[in-house]
Amino acid sequence: MSANINNVFTDKETSNWFKASIALIVTKQGLEKFVDTEVQKVHAAVVASCGQCYTENLLPCPQGKWKCQNTKPCKFHKLPAFKHRPCPVGVCDKVKKNIESYHRYSLPSWKNTRAKLWGTSHWEVAKCFLPPDGYIDVSSVQDTDFNGVISVLLNCKHFDMFFSFPIAASPQCILTQVLINYLF
Repeated sequence: MSANINNVFTDKETSNWFKASIALIVTKQGLEKFVDTEVQKVHAAVVASCGQCYTENLLPCPQGKWKCQNTKPCKFHKLPAFKHRPCPVGVCDKVKKNIESYHRYSLPSWKNTRAKLWGTSHWEVAKCFLPPDGYIDVSSVQDTDFNGVISVLLNCKHFDMFFSFPIAASPQCILTQVLINYLF
């Protein structure tokens, strides 16, 4: 099969994929300013940061405290600086709880975010609402893919007030349908 640029416009299936791709790009760009503005409001509501804590410091070992301290450390707490401990000034622990309270399922994506940047970057807070992997180096809504932008809308309860339909990860939710159709 030889590739021909003219096929993009004449082959119906290729043309439909091309149109769908453009629709995703336009939709994401249309949502960017709205999502970014609202994430800044969430950030203002939840954040004050000491700027000293690592995300790993604020979270207990997923394997259990005894296992992480008495055998080799888990992947999450692999460096001594990443040992679980409360924030020295107590601020970051409160931010963590605030983020959990905004998350629809109280399960933020801690692997995506850096607690040291919570006070200065609203998108570090937004990354807690993204899928669990692959977003650590994303620093803005513009750098975030369509899947990530829709995930923020789905996972952050702040966005409930902006839609005329209930937001939930159920097949009936329009955002879930969009995400499922995007991924498959």
